[in-house]
Amino acid sequence: MKTIKYLAIAALVLTTATSCEKALEPYSNPDCYLNFRFLDTKGEDMENEDIAKKPEVIDVPLLYNFKTHGNVEYDTVWISAKTAGYVMSYDREYALEQIEVEGAENAVAGEDYVAFDSPEAQRIQIVKAGESLFKVPVVLLRSDKLKTKDVILKVRIKENKNFKNGFTMMQTRVISFTDRVSKPAVWDDCNLDNVFGAYGDIKYQLMIEWSGKSWSDEFILENYNTDKEYFNYMAQVFAKRLAEENEAREAAGEDVWREADGTAVSFSPKRPTL
Repeated sequence: MKTIKYLAIAALVLTTATSCEKALEPYSNPDCYLNFRFLDTKGEDMENEDIAKKPEVIDVPLLYNFKTHGNVEYDTVWISAKTAGYVMSYDREYALEQIEVEGAENAVAGEDYVAFDSPEAQRIQIVKAGESLFKVPVVLLRSDKLKTKDVILKVRIKENKNFKNGFTMMQTRVISFTDRVSKPAVWDDCNLDNVFGAYGDIKYQLMIEWSGKSWSDEFILENYNTDKEYFNYMAQVFAKRLAEENEAREAAGEDVWREADGTAVSFSPKRPTL
């Protein structure tokens, strides 16, 4: 009886293994797909089912401010993307298109960004040989309107001969860009009021000018994650510089540095520093 029992188990295992082997047939779908990547708070890829649970992440914009990037007349925002299907041994072109956002100041091709169907853009819209993860370049232009407005550019992957659209919820990304002083999106997340005092546009502009640094979202996050003490050091530098400048301004019969509402600029933190 034991022998019969063991033979039955062996037959079951063999049958299961055979059925699994049949299920794992070689991938043969010739179609290739493109998706934008969305990362969670840990920096890991969000899968389609994750985004379906939090669809609001689709419209969270990538932020860019020319004001924090010096005197450049154009710059490139890089959007993470990935392929699905075979990885090829040759370069492949992909296509993009703009989607209008209702109620927003939409970017104008050729005025606010390099048009996706232009020769200049098409030359760099390439998935390199052997790549599955890559960066999509979007070239922004420093137009005059950016000095008074935030402009929205919603980018969508467009099917072409090389790539079909992948998951519906992973086909668009939004870029918001401007050329005016505005509060960094991560200022509150990084608790910078506790280091530099309450945010102000004039204060922020002085921080950029006095340090020669961008103080962009990327710059702030990099230091927040790797060297918080840098913020404490710079707060002391800014406070010293402010005192010197205010003394010189008053000696020249000028007012101290103030925000637009008349509040004197101060680098006194709201609470003890980090």
